[in-house]
Amino acid sequence: MKNLAIVPARGGSKRLLKKNLKLLNGKPLVQYTLEAVVDSNMFDTVILSSDDDEILSVADKVKGVTPQKRIPELATDKRKVIDLIKDIAERDEVKSTYDTIGLFLPTCPFRTARHIREGFGLLTKEDYSVVSITDMSDPVQLTLSMNDQKVINPEAVLNPSPLVTGQTRSQDFETIYRVNGGFYIAWLDKFRERENFFQGQVKGYYIDKLHSVDIDFELDFEWAEYLLQKKHISLEN
Repeated sequence: MKNLAIVPARGGSKRLLKKNLKLLNGKPLVQYTLEAVVDSNMFDTVILSSDDDEILSVADKVKGVTPQKRIPELATDKRKVIDLIKDIAERDEVKSTYDTIGLFLPTCPFRTARHIREGFGLLTKEDYSVVSITDMSDPVQLTLSMNDQKVINPEAVLNPSPLVTGQTRSQDFETIYRVNGGFYIAWLDKFRERENFFQGQVKGYYIDKLHSVDIDFELDFEWAEYLLQKKHISLEN
């Protein structure tokens, strides 16, 4: 079986400038993901896709990574990451070579090689894909909306809402999860047919909240640095 991994890292981040190159405890952010994917030993090819030559040069630091210049049309902030994955999945050399395709976001730097190996191990022929998840920080059962007149609607998501019924004991709430960006792995033929990682039977691989840190803003980055410096995070493979 042949497996392909893709790490997308645009150079034009607006919320956190030069995010993928920003040094996290002395190492470029994107390098954490590249190392985890390579060290998992699950992928025959690991592509670092970027429109930025400086980001692509990080591939020189991690043996086994193939840097690949992204075309401008797929590097604008109007295009989604999934558009890049669909484009790569349809290339002749990919269709004829690989059985699985994986997406790994560099904004989730603390997912480890062990997480990737264990997650990949969940994928069977009966499945469509496996994705990494973590639990929501706040109970979605207490979600509400508010209109322009500042009037709230506690039943915007759930009806009846626990806020209305008084059933607000958090211990009684079902755990709700979210994707954390650590990995999305699918059978290539199934992905090419449906162009999405969430079709058919999708399995979830749980990663704890600390290893699911998602870096989009400066405060996220500072939190990640704090976790590393205080040794609250273990990146052992």
